[in-house]
Amino acid sequence: MKTSNPTALGLFLVIGLALGMTGVLIFSSGNLFHPQQKSILYFDGSLKGLNPGAPVKFRGVTIGKVDQVLIRHNQARDDYAMPVIIAVDKKLIQSKSDETLQIDNHALLNENIRRGFRGRLDAESLVTGVLYVSLDILPETPPPVFHQLTAQYSEIPTIPSQVQQLLANLEHFDLPGISAKLIALLSRLDTSIGHLDLPQINAGVTNLLGAANQLLATPDLTNSIIAARRTLEHAQALLARIEGRVDPLADNLTNTLFEAQKTLADVRRGAQNLSDLLGPDNSFGSDLTQALEQLGNAGRAVADLAEYLQRNPNALLAGRKKPKE
Repeated sequence: MKTSNPTALGLFLVIGLALGMTGVLIFSSGNLFHPQQKSILYFDGSLKGLNPGAPVKFRGVTIGKVDQVLIRHNQARDDYAMPVIIAVDKKLIQSKSDETLQIDNHALLNENIRRGFRGRLDAESLVTGVLYVSLDILPETPPPVFHQLTAQYSEIPTIPSQVQQLLANLEHFDLPGISAKLIALLSRLDTSIGHLDLPQINAGVTNLLGAANQLLATPDLTNSIIAARRTLEHAQALLARIEGRVDPLADNLTNTLFEAQKTLADVRRGAQNLSDLLGPDNSFGSDLTQALEQLGNAGRAVADLAEYLQRNPNALLAGRKKPKE
């Protein structure tokens, strides 16, 4: 009987172990070379269409995937929100963004949450109904609501999806009331139409159309339109002539006003000069007063001479008589 070779057996075991370790490293290389940061989100609506492995996107850019879809996890008894654990590829997000989106940094995460960092469910396709987790910064959002009792994961607050918001708005519509009002309106409309005398209305409309056709076909209307057109042409010609005469008249009026303005300025300057001459501080006024007084004295002397000559007409020939001593 041939005995086994211990060296060959040991070599076979070593090679097998090495192959097994290589396979493990190959299959897990994605997690080894791409570290992941896990976070948790709680959604109030149904998670139908969301499966593990679904993409996690920030404004449409894939940064991770859904790790687990749970029913309850680390939440209060009366809290029925559905938890979803996501795994964000840290190396992938570092290659596509700066440090402001590092979810594992609690200070930056809290700052982003304060600015409106939220998660929601969006549909990859409305036909298939496949969902994915969408992350975004929305400034106009309600205050964040947290569900974890103990901080096991970095929790990202959520908001309802657009489809959920649409369904929530539809729930507030009073569809039965709107339907009843619509039925009542149609009934009243049907009743009102039933009371109309349609044959008489039809006959009236026919007569009206016939009269209008007859009016349009009359020669008087055609002649009136022609006469109105001629009147309009004459009015346009008259306006053109008036416009041709108004422009020169306006120029002459402008020149006259300019000359009048110059004359008024000259009169204003003359009045100012006269006012300056007659002012109390000018000697011309006193000289003029003295001259007028002298002229008055001369006038009185001439009057006395005339009166004397009237009494003594021969005074010019004989001279003035000497007074008696």
